[in-house]
Amino acid sequence: MFIPDPGKVIVDADLSGADAQVVAWEADDQKLKDAFKAGRSVHLMNGEDLLGTEFTDAPGHHKNPGTPKGKMYEALKRFVHGTNYLSSARNLSLNPAVGWPVNVCDRHQRRWLDELHPGIRVWHRRVAEQINKCRTIRNAFGYRIVYFDRPDSVLTQAVAWGPQSTVAEVCFRGALQLRTGVPWVELLLQVHDSIVFQIPTHRWGEASTLDTIKSHLSVSVPYPDPLTIQWGIAGSATSWGDCK
Repeated sequence: MFIPDPGKVIVDADLSGADAQVVAWEADDQKLKDAFKAGRSVHLMNGEDLLGTEFTDAPGHHKNPGTPKGKMYEALKRFVHGTNYLSSARNLSLNPAVGWPVNVCDRHQRRWLDELHPGIRVWHRRVAEQINKCRTIRNAFGYRIVYFDRPDSVLTQAVAWGPQSTVAEVCFRGALQLRTGVPWVELLLQVHDSIVFQIPTHRWGEASTLDTIKSHLSVSVPYPDPLTIQWGIAGSATSWGDCK
């Protein structure tokens, strides 16, 4: 339904694996950080680490959800995301996209948090301590949120707020930089970790266009080890849904 104006190309720019990267930096998890910096498929690495040969030897391709490996890959992504955000083993088991038995989810969660990535558990505790102490947490940019409900009832919200607010802020700052620095870009909307805009058709065909857009979108998240989340760019002269 969403189409560009005549003579324009609609462009979708999205942050790739943004929440997971912020979690890695919040937890100061060196293995995850190194994998993201190297451009590795973190989900494949997680599958090998967490599921072992059950995943690596599964038939099919991980990008094909109709195969055993593809189904496991999709379940793994949702399992890790949910675990990072304090979802219980029972809730993950009830999620049809995961669907593993409760005892399996519990075993994998303990391995993920206690053996593979203990920094994530430390991050959870840090957020809990901040909520209990002053009901306030801050993200890497210094913005804060104050909770007025009981601390134990807002912990999952607080854990999720850090990465999600950081990603939204990166997206917003990138959009402002793009609007300021590239006059032929017309911003249309922001959708959490992506922005949509349109540009003249002839610009889409220029070799330097993608580099210009990406350079102006780039935002460094001010951790002690700065994080720069990469953008994916897709466009179409037909519609938003046809962007490639």
